[in-house]
Amino acid sequence: MDKRWVIAEPISDDVKKQFPEIAPAVLQLLWTRGLRTQEEIDVFLGPDWSRDVYSHDLFNHMVAAVTRVFESLEAGEVISIHGDYDADGVCGTAVLVSALRDICRALGFDEKKITTYIPHREKEGYGMSVSTMEHLHEHDKTKLVITVDCGISNKPAVDRGKELGVDTVICDHHTMPEELPDQAILIHPLVPGEAFPNKHLCGTGVAYKLACGLIDEARRRGADLPDGYSKWLLDLVAIATVTDVMPLSGENRVLEKYGLLVLNKTRRTGIQKLLDVAGSKIGELDTVSIGFQIGPRLNAAGRMTHAQEALELLIEEDELRATELAMRLQEINKERQKASQAMYVQAESQLKTMGDDKLLVVWQEGWGAGLVGLVAGKVVSKYGKPTFVVGRDGDKFVGSGRSPEGFDITQAMRHASDHLDKFGGHPQACGFSVHGEEKFLRAVESMRAYAEEQITLEDLGPRVNIDAQVDLDEVDWPLYDALQPFRPFGTGNPRPLFLSKGAKVISFSAVGKEGSHLKLRLQGQGGKILPAIGFRLGDWVDRLTIGAEVDVVFEVQVNEWNGNRELQIRVEDLKQ
Repeated sequence: MDKRWVIAEPISDDVKKQFPEIAPAVLQLLWTRGLRTQEEIDVFLGPDWSRDVYSHDLFNHMVAAVTRVFESLEAGEVISIHGDYDADGVCGTAVLVSALRDICRALGFDEKKITTYIPHREKEGYGMSVSTMEHLHEHDKTKLVITVDCGISNKPAVDRGKELGVDTVICDHHTMPEELPDQAILIHPLVPGEAFPNKHLCGTGVAYKLACGLIDEARRRGADLPDGYSKWLLDLVAIATVTDVMPLSGENRVLEKYGLLVLNKTRRTGIQKLLDVAGSKIGELDTVSIGFQIGPRLNAAGRMTHAQEALELLIEEDELRATELAMRLQEINKERQKASQAMYVQAESQLKTMGDDKLLVVWQEGWGAGLVGLVAGKVVSKYGKPTFVVGRDGDKFVGSGRSPEGFDITQAMRHASDHLDKFGGHPQACGFSVHGEEKFLRAVESMRAYAEEQITLEDLGPRVNIDAQVDLDEVDWPLYDALQPFRPFGTGNPRPLFLSKGAKVISFSAVGKEGSHLKLRLQGQGGKILPAIGFRLGDWVDRLTIGAEVDVVFEVQVNEWNGNRELQIRVEDLKQ
């Protein structure tokens, strides 16, 4: 399916005159990211820890949460950290385990009193249940539960804990339910009246803020934790911010930048071993490394077996055991890739019959709840339409939704809430469960009706967002250098894409496994020739001819080999 090219509105001459020292192509990038003043530009291009990171103390209930945790530590009570089964929940759980373990060692508390619980995705589902709370009380003798990346929608479990004498601290970032768990201490940026400024923290980011509060209190009590200790937790924040698709703007941008610095010299034995098996190199890790190498392997455990295996890797201190766990996650991830690809092929066969539907829904018996989200993401990528992929297990339907930017898929579920048992998530990623085929079909009908009302044809279809039009002759080292401060790239700050029209094809060939990639040399209007690579564009060799003119959407990159560096462009899309 051809992608629709959407070119950002060019900046005016007045804007160029306002910032004469900034190259027009760079100024265009800043403008399309909503940066309008010199101060906003300076903050974006030069993120600063001391200036741009918010204190944990700004959370309304941080003091109460820290006080309650230390009461448990002093009393020798069992503290259970209840995480979610995705990479965000696992990383956040590891943040709190790491911080509390070191606090216990520094102050002489019993670290064995720090326990963890992550539910099984398919057997237990998302969030904390009443039965889990009862299990923690009876089996672990828990007196305090700290949730990570869940809990805000689990008022019944919190209330049951209160009846049993178990207190709860909730570290979460998901959308507000109709009824809040008012018996819990809430560390959540979206709670009505919450003062904390960053409303887009991931679950691990929220847990990190609590960890910072705990570390500060531990120091006040005499713990020998060095200055900067809390920053060593940022590798996990960096992983979770990317895997949970949080916007890389404001405070998140600073957390990600410094988190990548920590990740590239991580002290975590488990992450070191995971990078070894993934073929990644410490020192060269970026958001792409997280999105395509680290994140999928951490998530694979929760999707295929149990997320506890990923958590154990992140908190493991023994090298041999960490190696075993890393190899285990590698094998699980290979199984995940095969299973999700098979599901995608089956989903494609259903999609062929859906025509002009504005919201796509496919389902099948036996599709695993841990994989439906991955398949939904691939469908959205190809078709540019909001999509639900649903697995059926007898009378139970478990679905995961993904949506392109501009459509809040959680609103579609709210429209169908009368027919759903449970639902929740983010505007671009969500999930639901329902018992009974009749209720499920009514929910689908309701969600499709909502999409028909809310979505126009212009909103649909795969698209490429282009930052600026430039000629290939403008692609030089100064432009490349000017783009580097835009890193890290991700949601809200995508890799800059440029459009060059009428580039002449000087040479081309298919490369890579089965010739799936396109290698070529292109010439600009002024005669400059640049090497180019187009991943998964190998089929273009049957359409190109030497001397043909093409319009090309590209990213500016550097190709390094044998100590040499040359500019090249990575082709995102082509048109003749």
